[in-house]
Amino acid sequence: MVRGFSLSLRRHILIALLVMGTVVISGFSVLAMVNFFAGMDGVMRGTMISAAGETHVEPGKPQKVLSFIIVADWKDFPDSVKSKFNPDKLRPFHLHKAVERSFIFFRPSSAVFVVKIADRRGRYPDRYVAQVFNSLKLDDEPEFMISHEGWSMLLGLGVLVLFAGVLMILLRSVSRPVERLRLWAQGLNEQTLEQPVPEFKYQELNELAGIVHSSLQHVREGLVREREFVSHASHELRTPIAVIRSSVELLHKLEEKGPSKGANAIRRIDHASHTMTDLTETLLWLSRQDHDELAVSDIQPGGMLSALVQDLQYLLTGKQVDVELATDEAVCSIPPTALRIVCGNLIRNAFQHTQSGTVTISQSGHTLTIVNREDDAEQCDDPAGNDELGYGLGLELVKRVTAKLGWTYQHRFTADGCEVSIVLNS
Repeated sequence: MVRGFSLSLRRHILIALLVMGTVVISGFSVLAMVNFFAGMDGVMRGTMISAAGETHVEPGKPQKVLSFIIVADWKDFPDSVKSKFNPDKLRPFHLHKAVERSFIFFRPSSAVFVVKIADRRGRYPDRYVAQVFNSLKLDDEPEFMISHEGWSMLLGLGVLVLFAGVLMILLRSVSRPVERLRLWAQGLNEQTLEQPVPEFKYQELNELAGIVHSSLQHVREGLVREREFVSHASHELRTPIAVIRSSVELLHKLEEKGPSKGANAIRRIDHASHTMTDLTETLLWLSRQDHDELAVSDIQPGGMLSALVQDLQYLLTGKQVDVELATDEAVCSIPPTALRIVCGNLIRNAFQHTQSGTVTISQSGHTLTIVNREDDAEQCDDPAGNDELGYGLGLELVKRVTAKLGWTYQHRFTADGCEVSIVLNS
């Protein structure tokens, strides 16, 4: 299954907080800059209106109060003012300004401020007041001075860098315990579960580690109980199976002395005891932890298949089943016990669940194939049916055994039977 793109939690939080911090810091920087100039413009506007209101001025006679130029006619302004504004577009009592600078980070080289004064009561005609700054640089100042806007931007950028640094330190202090928790959880096994839960600095991480540790302990306890049950049950079954086998052998000896009406029943008991023995040995082997200690030897899988077919012929008694066996003399270095368990289960399954048809058993090198075909498909066992009586238990045992040994195992149900293939990887 193709997994979708997943973003790191640390990266997600970092990007989100950086974006939020950038927006907030930029917003406050712009707001501070706008409020600063709004305040300065307000002071300038109020002073200009106050100076113009207290000064008598006539057309053709401009007045200069402090650094303000007050005129009754727009034409009385110098060209440095008239060239910057259109008198028809001036709003009464609104501060209009024209600022020239080479770059936003540098102070303006010149600035012109104009306010139109209108007397709504008709006491005096409209008048204009202006203030001109031709050179804003003092003699002892450097060639380029950073403007207020530049300082605001630099201050905002510095705060943003500081915020990003603090954020990185904070995320690092949080991500380290999280990474330790991940590595600790990844390395948990039956041995490390016995060790105490380490400290992960934060209460939430400690609680999460405790939950993971407790959950895995419950799972391990369940597996241990299951393993012990299988082992104990299989060991306990050995005694009654041994009693049944010895009793059957005794009945066979008694049968040799004279015919018995219970011969068929004795034969069925004998066959069932063989099946129980093989199943018990399989379950015991699966429940053991030391699978690597199985003895490995050079054997011929073909010879073992032939012997198993002979041993399990009793399962075909009373059935019209043809057995086709094709093997070679290839030698494999594998555990003989494991091969007997796997092949015994597969052949037993094929013989038990074929009522009238063909069972084909072939071996070529390291590859084994067992196929059972039913002549009448209606008599074929349903693989989705009862697992205790159908294919389920035997195939599940084979699947678990081959998985532990690293052998390649494939099976496929067909309309008239089942096909199984195994590759014995040495």
